[in-house]
Amino acid sequence: MSQMKEILVEDLKPGMRFDKPVYIDSNNMLVGANVSIKEGDIKKLMKWGVASIETAGTLISTDADLKLEKTIEALHPVDVDAIVQNYNNLLKKRRNLIEVHRRACTEVEKVHSAIKTDQKFTTTGLEEALDGIVRLMGESSNIFLFLYGLDEGKNYLVVHSVNVTFYSILIGIALKYTPDKLNELGLATLLIDAGMLKIPPYIMNKQSNLTDQEYNLIRTHPLHGYRALKQLGQVSDSVAAVSLQHHEQYDGRGYPRGMKGHEISEYAKVAAIADSYEAQISNRSYRKKQFFYHAMRNLLSSGVNKFDPVILKVFLSRMSVYPIGSLVRLNDNSTGIVVGSVPQKPMRPIVKLVFDEQGKRIPETKIVNLLEEISLYVVKALDEEEAGVNFLEVL
Repeated sequence: MSQMKEILVEDLKPGMRFDKPVYIDSNNMLVGANVSIKEGDIKKLMKWGVASIETAGTLISTDADLKLEKTIEALHPVDVDAIVQNYNNLLKKRRNLIEVHRRACTEVEKVHSAIKTDQKFTTTGLEEALDGIVRLMGESSNIFLFLYGLDEGKNYLVVHSVNVTFYSILIGIALKYTPDKLNELGLATLLIDAGMLKIPPYIMNKQSNLTDQEYNLIRTHPLHGYRALKQLGQVSDSVAAVSLQHHEQYDGRGYPRGMKGHEISEYAKVAAIADSYEAQISNRSYRKKQFFYHAMRNLLSSGVNKFDPVILKVFLSRMSVYPIGSLVRLNDNSTGIVVGSVPQKPMRPIVKLVFDEQGKRIPETKIVNLLEEISLYVVKALDEEEAGVNFLEVL
């Protein structure tokens, strides 16, 4: 049974809704699950001298959220059929993604080999591979879904750099970058971890905690990367700056220079978000990967001061609270996979059911639109083990 949480009445706001009932005490319920707390309810509690209420639920939204959702929805009507059609079209592009991804990995690996041996390199191959990434993302920005687990177990730095580029281009498109800016951002992120090639490999693969000396070595990799890109590749300052600055933080607590706010290149601020998110959903020698929802939640909870708030908000609006591909359990105990959502209603995605209320596999395609099925809502995000499925098999 979920543990009850105490909430001070002075912290309540009209319109707050929780996914489980809210109680005044063990014998008296204030409101049921998914029912908004009214201003009158708060006034009564204060009049009665009630200092706190209890619930085992999680806050879903406030009245302000609901008003904002209605305003945005009026300006941008939701076309659910189009969202489902986009998902179906997406499934047909998986082979294209694999081909484009493999080409990019090959070109990044060539450059990495040159940097390891202090050899000069050109970016021509990278730029040609990048054209494929930008084109594919322009056709279907949700194509990043198929990056999950792709080429896992191969050269981590290579695969990570390519995957970060996909997410960075996603943000760049949302920021309405011109083709030239998208290409510059993409080239920079393909080269983002050039400096790690100058760090002893055993540190990258170490399964235990790093020593202070090893950690300090890791912190030098942005400087190594910048130097290698300028000396060996003769790339522009705006491209090399991403390798140098992608571990800087918006509040100035990053490294190597403790830069903050507008001192940091915008490309580097985009890359920092993409880099952090992609690292979480990838297996590492010292930890298992997170699934989409958990990675997004971690990014938001830890990134309040680390990342540019405007760019982080753009990434959230594009990915949503439950990114496409997230496995979720609904309040009727059915399980499904998120196939789409709209920015104005991030808590109510469109879900393709995988298991029904009794836990039986659903063989046909059954779509539940939580924008319309108001009695249903997400109660929990699952990973593959909890859901009892292989993510790619239920897409």
